[in-house]
Amino acid sequence: MHLTDVFPKAIGREFYPDRDNLKERVINMMRGEDMVTNTRCTKLHHYDNTSGQSFLHREEFKEFKEWCEDQCATFVSDDMGYQLPEKMIITDSWLNLCDEGGQQYPHFHTNAYISGTYYLAYEEGHAPLFFRHPDSASHSSHASISLLADMNKLGKYNCDLIMLPNEGELMLWPSNLTHGYADNKKDGRISISMNFMPSLIVDDKYSYRVSPT
Repeated sequence: MHLTDVFPKAIGREFYPDRDNLKERVINMMRGEDMVTNTRCTKLHHYDNTSGQSFLHREEFKEFKEWCEDQCATFVSDDMGYQLPEKMIITDSWLNLCDEGGQQYPHFHTNAYISGTYYLAYEEGHAPLFFRHPDSASHSSHASISLLADMNKLGKYNCDLIMLPNEGELMLWPSNLTHGYADNKKDGRISISMNFMPSLIVDDKYSYRVSPT
């Protein structure tokens, strides 16, 4: 049968210009902070991963935060083609440290329009990021029914998409995409996750503003 691809999803990718300095500052900060262990994985730890806190709202990360917001605005308006009345803002953000044997269970982000991860420390042996196809059998399936995938016939229409990040790279995607990683083979995989919303949301009749908690 002849097939035609429809409705691809965009993933934005951009390198932070001052990535070496940012990496040094964050790692120095981590030495004096206690991190919280993930409830699903004892090899995965977080900082500022509770309601009302946001890692990037610290004054020392203001420049990086504003850069991420600018990149997200470009992604939404120029790359995805949506009208953006004002700007994109980070509503919450948190630090992740994954050691050997760690993983992040497949999940998606609610109460956000765009989500992203910045790879502060990433090298060979660190687990790649995967995105789960929306119609595959998972907790976030958009289909009305879910059939189990035939493992001998996995293709681009039902399999996970593997993305290899680079150290110093920001990756952005629509928040409803299920993502995660598995089988991390080396200590020290450090990333900063974040959620974005438009600062002003406008439709035909109503509008409202969004601000971080």
